[in-house]
Amino acid sequence: MGKFLDQFSSKLAELTPTEKQVVYYIDNHIDDAKTHSLTESAKVNNVSTTTIVRMSHKLGLEGFSELKYILKTIENQHVMLGDNPVERYKEEFVSAFETIQKTELEKLSEKIVNAKRVIVVGVGLSKMMAEYFSKLLMQTNKQTHYTYESHMIDLLPNMVEPNDLVFFISSSGETKTLLQAAEKLSYKVVDTAAITNASDSTLGKMVKTSLSMTVGRVKFAGYDITARSTLMLLIDLLFESYLKRSVK
Repeated sequence: MGKFLDQFSSKLAELTPTEKQVVYYIDNHIDDAKTHSLTESAKVNNVSTTTIVRMSHKLGLEGFSELKYILKTIENQHVMLGDNPVERYKEEFVSAFETIQKTELEKLSEKIVNAKRVIVVGVGLSKMMAEYFSKLLMQTNKQTHYTYESHMIDLLPNMVEPNDLVFFISSSGETKTLLQAAEKLSYKVVDTAAITNASDSTLGKMVKTSLSMTVGRVKFAGYDITARSTLMLLIDLLFESYLKRSVK
């Protein structure tokens, strides 16, 4: 098995023969597959685009965009068996700190100071990060709230005002719910930002300012155990930078 098939081997039984065909193609042609659009992927496999999307969902992914993210980062994923987790985390954090964009950190802290209200959005495991960030800001009397419910996220375009700053918190930067919200907000006169674990994420490209630490995606026994603590570190750094600016 290749790296892609190894990662999703536990899901193969749930796939139809046609969907398995796509998985086997990707496993044998990762370099080509990572450059294909949804339409191109369907064409080369002689299947419909719906088949590709349905296969992605059965693999436990949000959709094709997250599949593309995994293919782009698959070479950086770690095999966990036999690894010393303490040493691995130490190496990852040292490496990740070197990827922080300090100019973006300063830019975002200034935007928080100037924003009338800060809205923080996070779903899944990032929900706790969104709540943490929002409550940090509340301590300084900054008008803020966080949201994680899908129906409230859908209503964001109707809720925001021109002087608001909307933050998206996402490890992969490929979560479908957040991408849809970010796209809708791109048509509004409102400032948007993202905190992610991937500097080249789709979400990071859709918002006006993005802050990230590049962290390798890690899977073990079918579970995503990519470090989310790096998101917490970015939030802490951003809050400290904002605090220093706000008290000047």
